Amino acid sequence: MKRLKLSIQSYSVAGVKDENQDACAYHIPTAQLFEHKGITAVIADGVSACERAKEASNSCVNGFLSDYYATPDSWSTEHSANKVISALNNLLYSQSARTDKVSSMLSTLSVLVFKSNIAHLFHVGDSRIYQYRDGVLRQLTKDHVMGVNSKETFLSRAVGFDLHVCVDYRTINLQLGDRFLMTTDGVHNYLNQASLERLMSKQATADGLVDVAIASGSDDNLSALICEVEQLPEKNLDEAFDELVQKPIPPDLESGMKINNFEVESLLHCSSRTQIYLATDIQTKQQVILKTPSVNYEDDPAYLKRFVYEQWAGQRIHSPYVVKIHSSGEDAQFLAYAMEYVKGETLRQWIESNPNPSLGAVIRIVKQIIKGLRAFHRQEMLHCDLKPENIIISTIGEVKIIDFGSTRIAGVAELSSPILSLNNQGTQGYTAPEVILDDEVSQESDRFSLAVIVYEMLSGHLPYQNKLNKHLNKKKLSKVCYQSLLEHNAHIPIWVDGAIRRACHLSKENRYETLSEFLYDLEHPNSQFLKVAQVKKPGFVLKKYRLLIALSFALNIFMLLMLVS
Repeated sequence: MKRLKLSIQSYSVAGVKDENQDACAYHIPTAQLFEHKGITAVIADGVSACERAKEASNSCVNGFLSDYYATPDSWSTEHSANKVISALNNLLYSQSARTDKVSSMLSTLSVLVFKSNIAHLFHVGDSRIYQYRDGVLRQLTKDHVMGVNSKETFLSRAVGFDLHVCVDYRTINLQLGDRFLMTTDGVHNYLNQASLERLMSKQATADGLVDVAIASGSDDNLSALICEVEQLPEKNLDEAFDELVQKPIPPDLESGMKINNFEVESLLHCSSRTQIYLATDIQTKQQVILKTPSVNYEDDPAYLKRFVYEQWAGQRIHSPYVVKIHSSGEDAQFLAYAMEYVKGETLRQWIESNPNPSLGAVIRIVKQIIKGLRAFHRQEMLHCDLKPENIIISTIGEVKIIDFGSTRIAGVAELSSPILSLNNQGTQGYTAPEVILDDEVSQESDRFSLAVIVYEMLSGHLPYQNKLNKHLNKKKLSKVCYQSLLEHNAHIPIWVDGAIRRACHLSKENRYETLSEFLYDLEHPNSQFLKVAQVKKPGFVLKKYRLLIALSFALNIFMLLMLVS
């Protein structure tokens, strides 16, 4: 099985100056961090006008390499790197704010993250990143400088310069043999692109480039870093599938059987895809829910991949409003995982038992669902199948989101894999139209599902009936209309209907941007929704039809009398 392999070399010297205010380094992690975080190369150049320039550049390089690998595995590369760079910027800016300009800390920063078969570039300042491919050298970054005159320039952007830092970001699909060159201005200000291209064609080393720049008259610190792609991650289907089935799928389990340090008590649910058992942790004696894949899918790599990632995702979300997934341990013999056992009922059962709930009771549940959903979104995960069956309410009223089978994980989505998971488009009626039409999942689509659930809790119905199904197309979508909640429940305040109407709008651009906005409008009358004249309560509509029937009856009697006379 092949994985990404790079050869990296770096070199940095003070040159003719007394102090080296440049910094460059790289890191090749091991095991899981390698797959989910990749290989990083960083270069920085402290602004020489600042007395703490060396400290600034070293803080950027060392801080990025340590903090980037501490971000959650589920985060995308872009999100992880931007969070780290933002934190570094705040650190340098806060140090600068305490002192005068001379003692401030400013630095350029350019980063390459090699993950799977993609290079992610992050850039602030005038250090540079080049790509050498097929004999051509291309500059991938833009210098953030402004000219005072023909000879004098200054940085327009740097880490620590302002409270907020703007970071350039782009991605490059890797090819075998690609070489990436990272330099500070002590190198590229004295070697033009043609010279650098010629040197790269001759397989110049990082120290060789620096030596040539010094010979060309460089009077600055000099740093160069070269990364060459020697091997790309390639898995054939058989290799990848073998990894998934290293542990066998357990057979049908019966009471008293022991598996992965758990003892089975009883079967709770069985379908063509999974089995759910009530079990006991042999060590802690706690009751758990044990989930096993179905033997019907033992030769389906996409199904097994989703099952493996259910446990992976669940173990990375820590919230009292999301069901806890237990670690199976390295000695687990079978493909199965356990989660906490919650005594209570599903939200579906609650809806059936509470056909006329109070608005306050609904909001208490919704607040907890929102907290659970936020836990997913903080980890850059999307639940993608939020519905009453996937929400548990304990006997003491605690709400927990369950089921990670459809969860989309930003960090995992960046990994190359020959096993293409089938798009799981959630459940009919709860899935946003953009997901059905274009498989466009987002936090907005999760919020759409939540709004549908709130509508159903208050009415027992769905806002679009069953029209949002797998047969949906743009023409059919144009004819779909929101059915006012007031048509089912005349006692609901009109502004609550307005809030739900906006939250599950068919166009995601018209929905709430945050969960807190939606929750606020559920609890507080929004004047915007008090002016919705077209919404009529059922009692008014019924009186109108009765009046029309009476008028029609009177008209018929009158015409009959006229004919008789």
